[in-house]
Amino acid sequence: MAYSSEWKKKVFETHEIQVLVKPRNPVDWDFTVRVCRKGTNIRAASTLVENAPASAHYKSPEEAEAAGFARGKVLAEQL
Repeated sequence: MAYSSEWKKKVFETHEIQVLVKPRNPVDWDFTVRVCRKGTNIRAASTLVENAPASAHYKSPEEAEAAGFARGKVLAEQL
């Protein structure tokens, strides 16, 4: 089954976390995570945006998505 690359959202306490998963190469997946205060425009300049580390190797889109949300939670806790 093909994976649909679209932003997925979760709310963590007072922050909104969005993750986009996409193929990095034929065997690895990548993520981009965005974090902002709940109710704020996710595209605002104050939004934290981070990509998966280049050294990370996610073998499935689900694995990359879980890692993206985990990273987003860490970022949200730091705000």
